[in-house]
Amino acid sequence: MTESTATTRTSRPPLLRAMVPALAAAIALASWWWAPSGDAALMTDRALLGLIEDSDLYTVDVDPAPTVWEHYTIAQGDSLANLWTNQWQLPEAALYTLLNDPKSADILRQVSPGQHLEWRADGEGSLQALRLWTDPSKGWEWNLQNGQLHRTALTYERNLHQVAVRGEIRTSLSAALAEMPSLGGRAQAIAAEMGELLPLASKARKGDRFSLLVDLEYIDDAEGAYAARLAGFDYEGEQISVRAARFDDDRFYTPEGKSLLPGFRRTPFNSEYRVSSPFNLHRHHPITGRVTPHLGTDFAMPVGTRVLAPAKGVVRTVSYHPLAGRFVVIDHGQGYQTRYLHLQKAEVRPGQEVKQGDVIALSGNTGRSTGSHLHYELRLNGRPLNPMTASLPSRERLQPDELRRFQNQYAAYFDLHEQESATAVAGNGNRRDNAG
Repeated sequence: MTESTATTRTSRPPLLRAMVPALAAAIALASWWWAPSGDAALMTDRALLGLIEDSDLYTVDVDPAPTVWEHYTIAQGDSLANLWTNQWQLPEAALYTLLNDPKSADILRQVSPGQHLEWRADGEGSLQALRLWTDPSKGWEWNLQNGQLHRTALTYERNLHQVAVRGEIRTSLSAALAEMPSLGGRAQAIAAEMGELLPLASKARKGDRFSLLVDLEYIDDAEGAYAARLAGFDYEGEQISVRAARFDDDRFYTPEGKSLLPGFRRTPFNSEYRVSSPFNLHRHHPITGRVTPHLGTDFAMPVGTRVLAPAKGVVRTVSYHPLAGRFVVIDHGQGYQTRYLHLQKAEVRPGQEVKQGDVIALSGNTGRSTGSHLHYELRLNGRPLNPMTASLPSRERLQPDELRRFQNQYAAYFDLHEQESATAVAGNGNRRDNAG
């Protein structure tokens, strides 16, 4: 590891994936497979499908997403090792690399409650950068450069601001927020976060009203915020009326403690099936023999087995790829997404809403495959998680003691908007907490 001191924040591009010499041939093959057919109505923008890393089906980037900074404030009783591997699902190898450096190990062993950690991982789960703020004006940053983590002292100041904004939809939420300078240039990020929580793409209407509570982070005296996070919102619309806020577990709840994030089943089927290939970021591919990450879990099952939605969500993609075969992608909200590859048949269409237990597809053996099976992926903010060990949303309501803390934390915010919206809600007949 190397160490340096920085007085300004610099942005570094994500790791570039290696392109193979046969890429042109692969694209030509993909173009042949993607020619218009009777299934054209089920197919979505092929630009979302990228062939990378020796055209292995497990690195087909079905839905490429920009890497984002994820945040966590250390609480009493937290164990960094447990958070790293179980909650954050970051690779153990990166933690071992950090701890093998005496200075880095000493810094991380002294992490204490109240200190703030930020990290960024790529689409394959590999750590790109880590920040530890020991106090608002100092800390440490580690960045991946040429395969090594380089440590830098943070000497700029981290300032936190909370702002409240309100407005009305004329064309879209994104357009409305773009007119609000108090958001520090992070309007698009906040609009995207709201889109993960509510079905705005299909149900937002002109005249809908909203109020947002947003946490902004600034570095030194920079004009724009470098990070923004939605803390609470109140949306009153023709088809959606929901009020909610973020709690300690980073999930959103209504004033009554009801979760906006649906509970998840561990597996997307009813019977028990053998795991034929587990989630493994360093897996040897059975066909190519090369070390390529396996970003999901394979279950050996007969062709035609019913595949079920593990949670409520909206179907994002139904399509076909020469390597992944027929596949389905479902968005579940708050950054959670599931993917299903090698299907025989899709039973859903893009834009369709599904609930837990709905049949979404029949398993198959399509695309590049060694036998009949289902390849199942779970992602959070574009980052792959092990679906068999990840911490899944399971509760639908806060426990009584949690509910009291939650209501106390947001009492002023909820009370204010309850008073302001009571007359309007009664007048137009909207029902609260109705997102669908």
